[in-house]
Amino acid sequence: MHPLLSGFAERALARLCAETRPGASTGDALSILGDPCAAAMAYALCDEDDAAASLLVDDLLEAGVPVTDLCLDHLAPAARRLGDLWDRDRLPFTEVALASARIQAILRRLPADRTPSRPQHARGAIFGAVPGEQHTLGVMMAADLFRRGGWDVSLLVGLGHDEMLQRMLRDDRPVIGLSCSGDHSYPALRRLLAAIAKARPEAEILLSGQIAQAPDRIADLPARVVPVTDMAGAEAEMARIEAVLSRKRPPVSRGHSARTSFVA
Repeated sequence: MHPLLSGFAERALARLCAETRPGASTGDALSILGDPCAAAMAYALCDEDDAAASLLVDDLLEAGVPVTDLCLDHLAPAARRLGDLWDRDRLPFTEVALASARIQAILRRLPADRTPSRPQHARGAIFGAVPGEQHTLGVMMAADLFRRGGWDVSLLVGLGHDEMLQRMLRDDRPVIGLSCSGDHSYPALRRLLAAIAKARPEAEILLSGQIAQAPDRIADLPARVVPVTDMAGAEAEMARIEAVLSRKRPPVSRGHSARTSFVA
């Protein structure tokens, strides 16, 4: 653990280690706890002290950890750990909802790594969670990171099929990124993709979440999608799409300004 992390992190790790079964080897402990920093962050996000997670984040920022690394190496693993515990009925929904709200609050106050470039049409995207999907932190974090990188990102979460489709019909951003965590959201994903294929056939569709690691499921979808399993893969695909669209984009007339509004 970084020496500049707060004493709270040390106490959190000590409690986590104490709760594992006695006599567990280092390998066994790691398989139970996962990454220690992520475990400490997960614990802090659920702590009764509302400031606990914020203190850890502040310590990491003061130690020189970039915002992107903070999100990908600390907040995202902590969110995955909490989601796994919820899926296995080892953590109540109220705790996960609290942690989710705290992560959203942290994301809103994080400083910018750099001044983003002015968004252009080739850098426009719609990110959304499939209707009925409850694991939304990943797509929210991805939207925040790409906005920081100069992308014009509309974020759609917590919407039903009809409203989500209508938003997409009114929006000409060329990239659609969807998140689907697994089988329970698969029917909604199929229905949405079938509608998108008819209404927005020109759109490039990226698919993330656990479903992106199921080739048989992806092959059975009613629209062509590009699966992405991590942030590096998403960045590579977005860069590829941007390069293709930039070559196709007509000259911008004088006085035209890029759209900068976001849909929350």
